[in-house]
Amino acid sequence: MDALQSEFLTLFMGYNQYVVPRWQRRYRWGNEEIERLIEDLLNVADAGDDTIHYGGTLLTIAMTPPVQGVIRYRVVDGQQRLTTISILLECIAQKLGPDGACGDWTAELIRTTLLTNPARPPKLKRKLFLQQGDEKEYANVLNGAPEGTGAVTQAWRTLNRIVARSDENKLMEGLARLNVVNIGLTMNEDPQQIFESLNATGRPLTESEKVKNWLLIGLPDDEQELLHDENWQAIEHALGATLTTKPIDEFLRDFLRWKTGQLRGIDKVYEGLRRWARLQGYWEDRPELCRELERLAKLYGHISGAAGPHRMTGVEKTLRHLRHMRIDVHRPFTLRLLNDLEKNDGLSDPDEVITTLELVNRWITRKWLADRLGHAMNRAFTDLACKPPPDDDTKYSEYWRQQINLFNNTRMGVPDDDAVVDGVRNRHAYGGGVTSQTKAVLYEIAKSQGLAREMASLEDLSVEHVMPQALTRQWSRDLGKFATEIHGKYRHRLANLTITGINPELGAKPFDEKKDKYSQSLIQMTRDLAELDTWDVDILDRRAVDLSKLALKIWPWKDFGDISTGNNTTLRWRLNEGTWRSEIHASDMVLNLASSLISLDQSNAQRLSGPKWFYDIQSAVEYPADLTVRHRTFRALPKYPEYTMNPYEDNYEISVERCKEMAQRCSVSIEIEYPEADLSQMFWNFLKENHGGVLGQRSTWRGPAQRTSYLNEFKDVIRYHIGDPDQIQIYVRATTNTTKAESIERMSRFSRFIEQEMSDQILGEHAEQLSRQGRSIAILKPWDQEDVEGWSEPAIWLKDQAERLETIVVNNQ
Repeated sequence: MDALQSEFLTLFMGYNQYVVPRWQRRYRWGNEEIERLIEDLLNVADAGDDTIHYGGTLLTIAMTPPVQGVIRYRVVDGQQRLTTISILLECIAQKLGPDGACGDWTAELIRTTLLTNPARPPKLKRKLFLQQGDEKEYANVLNGAPEGTGAVTQAWRTLNRIVARSDENKLMEGLARLNVVNIGLTMNEDPQQIFESLNATGRPLTESEKVKNWLLIGLPDDEQELLHDENWQAIEHALGATLTTKPIDEFLRDFLRWKTGQLRGIDKVYEGLRRWARLQGYWEDRPELCRELERLAKLYGHISGAAGPHRMTGVEKTLRHLRHMRIDVHRPFTLRLLNDLEKNDGLSDPDEVITTLELVNRWITRKWLADRLGHAMNRAFTDLACKPPPDDDTKYSEYWRQQINLFNNTRMGVPDDDAVVDGVRNRHAYGGGVTSQTKAVLYEIAKSQGLAREMASLEDLSVEHVMPQALTRQWSRDLGKFATEIHGKYRHRLANLTITGINPELGAKPFDEKKDKYSQSLIQMTRDLAELDTWDVDILDRRAVDLSKLALKIWPWKDFGDISTGNNTTLRWRLNEGTWRSEIHASDMVLNLASSLISLDQSNAQRLSGPKWFYDIQSAVEYPADLTVRHRTFRALPKYPEYTMNPYEDNYEISVERCKEMAQRCSVSIEIEYPEADLSQMFWNFLKENHGGVLGQRSTWRGPAQRTSYLNEFKDVIRYHIGDPDQIQIYVRATTNTTKAESIERMSRFSRFIEQEMSDQILGEHAEQLSRQGRSIAILKPWDQEDVEGWSEPAIWLKDQAERLETIVVNNQ
């Protein structure tokens, strides 16, 4: 094995060819990886003349003997960089044209020296030979006629745009300074064994392993040993990462979210940290960065519990509840707060951090109680974490309360009291991860009533169903005529749950027998159940009210209000001058309104029912959820799955009129506000005006879920979803009433081609499940909808992916 540092461009010089074998995965770099490479090339071009950029390792094995004077190499590792830079060179050549030049480089010289082997047959002419579908697309790129739906053509689109707006001289200068470690193997050496040794004993390096290697590599041996033994091992210990690196990956992800304000995924930690370190001046002092990470890891360990309790009782009390809830989205912001506390940064009173942490506690718990937790909270806490500190004239905790309140009127806002009460009454509170959260909430309520010291540990308790999970004959008799409906509706709600240390002894026993055990409980909320004569709907509803009052007392949000930021962009409504509810989709407003009207008065279900199957509420027995009748799909009502309705209309205005009519039928007053243009509609118009529009774009606005015209004889369409402020998604959707088997097979086929041809993108999952719903997997793109100045990039992305999807649909019917 020969290893030497080489200039990347020299790898292409001479008569040679790099062949990607079929056992390799296909080319899969997307925009992020490509743009990172370009950024590195431009940065090194702007640096000093002696600066080089290390571009990783190229691992090849020579294929002997040479063929017609061309030395061929099988690529074991490095095809992503070889392919990307080859496409970049072709894009530069195209920009130069027949008369342009970059220093000594002309378009002809780039093509004849770096991209092809002149006067050689077709199979030997290109210096890079890819595999399967990639080879055809790559050949088209070099022949000046790029086409296809795969990652190679998409890379050409991306690089072509980058080259068009960049200085080609700087790009070539950056390429000239790009070095790699070129490892050449002989035919007698096992390339897989070498590859595995380079990738940490046969598995890909985790992000934190890459970080550790980067922090230590190149240092003198004694300094490496000192940093590893005293600092890095301290990080592992503080985070409980002696057997797994996942806690360190999570810590670094949340550290970067705090420091950069970017929702970087856990698989992007290494590159993100290196970039941040360069910007912050840590590049030349990695030992200092390692020591800083150790300090912060100890704080993070208190958040996760791996480092034991925090020294301040008030801090630990809040952290303990958040750990019991097993909700981690707050950690970037909480890490920032604990850092402020340790460094006394902007604090006149350390107790202000405790107060702020309690705000976080209340915010998260109220979101859970109202059943409104979602991925958007990651964005909320990342935004908070990187905000500037309060000024000297503003109280620390009050400043953060104001910042949190700015999220009101969005999905991230603190739920008001009505929403909490409604959630306690109706949310599903048992099963999967939600069980531990229910136990944590009930535990805090029990503590507020005076939890006996003997039962002070949450681990000693379990969640008990008063009405059992499985309906027995005795319970059916006790509940009466509607036992099945009552059991199905209430069994997993908070009102039917308590906590106890004797759960196995209770099981499905009748209520009269359970009462004897409840009376012996050391927990007041459980002991109170023994005072009841029966267990029925009235008791359940009354207990839900009692639990709501206790929850609002424990997790209040004083001065909660409808804080207007001046740019409210959501559709919103309210009943009887109550609390405003915001919606993104008009169909959700129709469903939620129907559910709320029934919650106000059960008899409203009959008032909203009727013979118009496309308009009125129907029984789920006759019209089950997801049933499609004449292109109209039925959905279950939130909280009332026994009813369904078709909530879809042609536009927002018709949906608003429908909601007003529903409220009128129930003699309830309703207000609905709909801004003339929200951010989704503004982006849709921007797409049309600045980039020519996306495939099938209409001039009218029908909400953030848009679609193309029919793409084939089956009337399949592409659906665009641009209403989510954090993520765009597009997918193929069946719209006709072709047989279900045909639709499933067609959507499954589209999903397979999407996975094969668009692997450079972020793709959704559950292809088979989605095919049964008449759609393909989705192509996803994270974005910040509020970043209006950055709309061009997602707009171009949307156009590109729509064209690729159209090609897949048309060519694979």
